Amino acid sequence: MRQNILSYSDSIVLSLCKEIEYIKIRSKNINTSLKTCHNKNLTKRLRIELDKLNIKRLKILTISENMLKINSQDLSFEFLLELTKRSNSFQQI
Repeated sequence: MRQNILSYSDSIVLSLCKEIEYIKIRSKNINTSLKTCHNKNLTKRLRIELDKLNIKRLKILTISENMLKINSQDLSFEFLLELTKRSNSFQQI
């Protein structure tokens, strides 16, 4: 039973790490687009998407903090938390 729990948590951590990486890359691309965009409607849509990505990032941050509190010895939780915190720098221009 313990092995199944570890397997599930590893899978969850991997999925969240992938999601954080996607958020980081997409946020960076949006910010690059915003710097050169001259269309008000497109700028508005990009900012809305950036806000949604930030909300997702904050949710993952909360999840990773809670997972780390439950099992502070697990390095994968620490890694996820660190990735999530570092992704913050890409959220806004």
